[in-house]
Amino acid sequence: MLLFVAAALGTLVAATPPRAAYEAEIASAVLSVEGIHAVPPVLVMAVIAAESGWNPRAVSRSGALGLMQLMPATAAKTGVRREELFVPERNILAGTRLLAVLLRHYRGDLVSALVAYNAGARRPLAPVPQNGETPAYVWRVLRYVEHFASAERSPAPLAR
Repeated sequence: MLLFVAAALGTLVAATPPRAAYEAEIASAVLSVEGIHAVPPVLVMAVIAAESGWNPRAVSRSGALGLMQLMPATAAKTGVRREELFVPERNILAGTRLLAVLLRHYRGDLVSALVAYNAGARRPLAPVPQNGETPAYVWRVLRYVEHFASAERSPAPLAR
């Protein structure tokens, strides 16, 4: 699994050398939270790809920080302080905790959990908000999940 995560990260960050410096740290953090929270690594990677494009120093216009683009107040509820949000391991831990809570709250409904991650909590089975961002965000994350899941199932290249 570590090789898969590292390979997936490598293909996504290869074009951006400064981000590649964080590749091993991100891969390790993604795998370490799998044992803590029942959130598949492909989902964590998909959210990271959609939220920050693998940039651990990302800051959004709304003030969301780091790889998984967490608002400082939300991160605090997961036990992670604002100043820790640029540390990949801490950001991924907080983001994965949030995803785990949302998946439990929405009883495994991935679309509802992703809507809530992006636009805030809604009642179960509420329509996706048509705010110009959330529908595209949900589709982007789902496409990344599919991409990473298919890459994980692909046979590894033969060693020479």
